Amino acid sequence: MPYRPDLYIHTVSELNSGRRQEELSKKLNELVNACRDTGKAGSLTLKISIKPDKGETGQYFLESAITEKRPEFEPGKTIMFGTPDGNLQRSDPRQGSLDFRTIGGTDQPAKSVAETTQETREV
Repeated sequence: MPYRPDLYIHTVSELNSGRRQEELSKKLNELVNACRDTGKAGSLTLKISIKPDKGETGQYFLESAITEKRPEFEPGKTIMFGTPDGNLQRSDPRQGSLDFRTIGGTDQPAKSVAETTQETREV
């Protein structure tokens, strides 16, 4: 007996009255977005377990499970410096700090420069 070439697609579309296929599509879309955002690989797996009914009923019980591995952003790093005492701090203890202050003057808005358009020419 020949097999149905569309057996897999047909079966997936019938799992849980079609809800499983919709769930897979949504998760696949979310996974593609996560892979794009992180630049890393991910995976989506559908596992179908098939158990025949007892006797000669011709019935099968199908269970499906979806597992996904989403890529994650790497956690940020914090730079800290060690002190001679063995403590950590954000500023380098070997470097002095700068004393920033406002110097007298007028608080005038910045001037804008008008843009000029130039014709482009092909070379």
